[in-house]
Amino acid sequence: MNKTGFRLAVFDMDGVLTATPSSWEFVHRKIGVDNMKNLTLFREGAITYLEFLRSDVVLWLDKMGTVPASFIKEILDQVPLRNGIAETMSSLRAMGIETAIISGGIYWLAEKISRIGSFSEIHANKIKTNERNEIIPDGTVLVDPRRKDLILKDLQKRLGISEDETFSVGDTMQDVALFRHSRFSIAFNPHESAMASNASVSLEGNDLGLILEQIQRQ
Repeated sequence: MNKTGFRLAVFDMDGVLTATPSSWEFVHRKIGVDNMKNLTLFREGAITYLEFLRSDVVLWLDKMGTVPASFIKEILDQVPLRNGIAETMSSLRAMGIETAIISGGIYWLAEKISRIGSFSEIHANKIKTNERNEIIPDGTVLVDPRRKDLILKDLQKRLGISEDETFSVGDTMQDVALFRHSRFSIAFNPHESAMASNASVSLEGNDLGLILEQIQRQ
């Protein structure tokens, strides 16, 4: 029985559902490339997020030539995940709470995690492929990391769920946009102290069961 009043739970992926802060950076390290120049350009506003995504993929192609999508998925299979994903999402579903991923990370990883946790919806960014299922220097931006609130507000409107019935979980300042439209917010292993101060509560640990305990207290 759900006495919390919550009907929607929104999770960032990288650093929250995974034990690594960035799925993109995880792939960069495995391939042996550095995207710091592209990251700086994006942070300075010199390139859009789509241009940033494309420039990241170009790094892989320049290093390796042809890159099958299966190769990137094999790397993503190595991303360490938090404990308790399946159990926590199952408990939330039993409480009648919809669950969603809203992430600037790679869609293929979000799909894998969704298969584990049976999330209601996943929103992340897609890398495009050609007819041979090889990656190409292009993608589809479904989530601008700086405007996650747009995805959340659309989700709430479609589901008929209010901010007062929503809680969100994140780990970086980009997730504060989610917090602003949620009655309750959890900074899970936050990267910055300022981020934690924007949340209802801050938690440290490697098990999503910690999040469930907090929600059941509300």
